[in-house]
Amino acid sequence: MNRNFRFACAAAIALIAAAYASSLHNSFHFDDSHVIENNAAIRSLHNVPRFFTDAHTFSSLPQNATYRPLVSLTLALDYARGALDPFQYHVTQLALLFILGAMLVAFFDPMVGRWPALFAATLFCVHTANTETMNLISARSELLSTIGLLGSFLLYQRSPAARRTLLYLIPLAIGALAKAPLVVFAPLLFFYALWIEGESPKRALRIALPSLILGVALLIFLNSMNAPEWVGGGGSAWHYAITQPFIWLHYARLFVLPIGLTADTDWQPFAQWYDTRAVAGYAFIALLVLAIRRAPNVVKFGLVWFAIALLPTSLFPLAEVANEHRVFFAFIGLVLALSTFLHARYAPAFAIALLLVYAYATRARNEVWRSEETLWSDVVTKSPGNGRAWMNYGLTQMGKGAFVDAKRSFDRAAALTPNYWTLEINEGIDEGALGHDAEAERHFRRALQLNPDHNAHFFYGRWLAQRGRKSEALQHVREAARLSPTFAGAQELLRQLETAQPTYDSYFNEGLAAIRRADWNEAVRLNREALRLDPHSADALNNLGWALAQLGHRDEARRAYEQALAIDPKHERARNNLALLAR
Repeated sequence: MNRNFRFACAAAIALIAAAYASSLHNSFHFDDSHVIENNAAIRSLHNVPRFFTDAHTFSSLPQNATYRPLVSLTLALDYARGALDPFQYHVTQLALLFILGAMLVAFFDPMVGRWPALFAATLFCVHTANTETMNLISARSELLSTIGLLGSFLLYQRSPAARRTLLYLIPLAIGALAKAPLVVFAPLLFFYALWIEGESPKRALRIALPSLILGVALLIFLNSMNAPEWVGGGGSAWHYAITQPFIWLHYARLFVLPIGLTADTDWQPFAQWYDTRAVAGYAFIALLVLAIRRAPNVVKFGLVWFAIALLPTSLFPLAEVANEHRVFFAFIGLVLALSTFLHARYAPAFAIALLLVYAYATRARNEVWRSEETLWSDVVTKSPGNGRAWMNYGLTQMGKGAFVDAKRSFDRAAALTPNYWTLEINEGIDEGALGHDAEAERHFRRALQLNPDHNAHFFYGRWLAQRGRKSEALQHVREAARLSPTFAGAQELLRQLETAQPTYDSYFNEGLAAIRRADWNEAVRLNREALRLDPHSADALNNLGWALAQLGHRDEARRAYEQALAIDPKHERARNNLALLAR
């Protein structure tokens, strides 16, 4: 390695570090809440063996409990060093990006040469569209699985022994423990052997066959390890499929011009195959095929990489038709294709300018990911038809005590997504903070009707506990802990409720709440518990009498009122209630 190239490598490292230095203190976002913040499993390294046997340790949401033990392992190591301080997690993200960048240089070098390889790897690392993968810590699966796949390519390229013994497949298998769609390696290897190594189609197929067999076997294994509750989240396969060509066009546009980035689009699957955007997508696919047929071999391979990398998320319907972190692996192919233009005489100046522009844009985009408020403010501006985005923006307002502003955002979200149970939960929390208890309880109960998951039970239980309705709260919090054993919040609240010593005040206040909602049997039970702790409470005796009277137990009610008056002859409510009972 000559001196100039070493200097260029150091400059590339400095540029990547400068681009992402502004992200190191950014907050957690999106799936980070259930994969990291509320996931009790990553809080102890003693759980490491369980990561490899129980997918529930990946997430506190059972429906999101997919098998990614390598991701959980790295998150547990980050937690051991920094608890829930996002800084340590971002440091690991950046370290993984540096490793990936170095591997890309080594991978590209035999195909395009040292200098174009350095340009392509650096462009990939500072590309603005990759900011979602870097800022969304739970998207670390993209980094780890890509490192594994590149590790297999590098062993195949550089070790005849690994190629002969198939040991080059080991990194691929390890990377699969971070993300399942690893069967793309086999077709990529086929085209690499065909176009880069110049093998015949038959010979290239024989080369790719072992990796295809391994990929299918591992995919079956990984799917079998997902939690039974795991849900992919897709809708109509047909409508999703006719939308994806346009999404490919969108991704290609983001590679060239990464403006208008949004963390959560408001796009929906196309209703008709002849939608104008769908037709534009078909035209793009046709042009892509034409370009692959006519391009030089390295460019062919780069374009095919882009297409093959997008196939898994295009063929199997997912909850969102587009996500920016899906381009992370695919853009490796496009930077490789672009690097071939460095052979032109003017290319070095163009390459440096391009890297500086993308690095500057990446640094600016990281500022959008600074906090939940900055992120969701950006999303609702760019995707105003996204009900989930309005809900999340409302959460940021509720988090800083702006409950009226939060209600406005939640109302906007409700108009767009009227049957969204998570929104009902958050509306309940907000109405409770505003003192509208009847409305709060209505929202919590509707959330339970729409989807009685652990979140609906937990947040309703927490609200009940805050209002002194401990016995009801316990039922819901226990159910939340049962539905999601790794949900740290439910486990902690359950410990607090179960270990808290019952007091006269807690029973008395719960009894009052039961009377307000006309739950007379519960009111009788709670006031008797209060009297057990304070037999001389005229107030509890009066409330007991009232509840008994509503149940028709007139004699017992009269005795309770008389006992209250014997303790406190001036107790007006007991005297009035006794007179009312006599009439």
